[in-house]
Amino acid sequence: MKIKLLGTAAFEGIPALFCSCETCRESRKLGGKNIRKRSSALVDDKIAFDFTNDTLSHIINFNLDFSKLEYLFVTHSHSDHFNYADLEAKMKWFVNPGNPVLNVYGNEKCIELLASHLKTFENYDDYMRLKVTKHFEEVHVDDYKITPIPARHITYFPEEATSIYVIEHEGKKVLYGLDSGWYYDNTWNYLENTYWDCLILDCTNGFLKFEPGNHMGFEDNLMVVKRLREKGAIDNNTKIISTHFSHNGKVIYDRDCDLFKDKGIIMSYDGMEILI
Repeated sequence: MKIKLLGTAAFEGIPALFCSCETCRESRKLGGKNIRKRSSALVDDKIAFDFTNDTLSHIINFNLDFSKLEYLFVTHSHSDHFNYADLEAKMKWFVNPGNPVLNVYGNEKCIELLASHLKTFENYDDYMRLKVTKHFEEVHVDDYKITPIPARHITYFPEEATSIYVIEHEGKKVLYGLDSGWYYDNTWNYLENTYWDCLILDCTNGFLKFEPGNHMGFEDNLMVVKRLREKGAIDNNTKIISTHFSHNGKVIYDRDCDLFKDKGIIMSYDGMEILI
């Protein structure tokens, strides 16, 4: 399984919109892996996770062909993860004939938002099929199994059931675990009772101290790793990736990647490919 992290930043990006803090200034100066766009991922060039404000940029920068994309899984409704207005580009006025239908999976609120946006397009289900996911209910696409599990993350909609995703293929199991703060008990129960080949963890808060809430940081990632290692859910063969960085967390790739590495964690960057 190949997982390509198309973007690795939180909502603001790095350097952030309208910001000239030290982290943004230094990242802008260094360039390269220090520049981060909004977070999404692509599995084996066929299954996308989240559709962001920067998806077109990712397509151009990494020479991707989303005309062939058949599966999109959405974590939650925030615009840096679900820029649903751009999905109208899948409609017949904008695409070449013969492209496959795009199957969009997400929680009830995400699907409701997208359906409402597309209702002015006649027969939109000829181009896009919208499917509501439920926590802990498996979705099978080709020979992949995708399972949404609860994330601790607040959106503009109090009733929204935000998700992180478990990806299984050919005996390998990966957690795509952003955006989420410290996990709910039922999520911990799921995580602790399986073996993980790869964990992709939220690190929005960077070097900020641990506070239970919407996001995690470096300290939280270390605590997740410790807890799962003690349960036997991970070992030295498990790849641990930190991603979804905010400039507020004061993480700079060139300066800090070795600090993460010393703790057994790989700091992500835009375009990183993970082979599982």
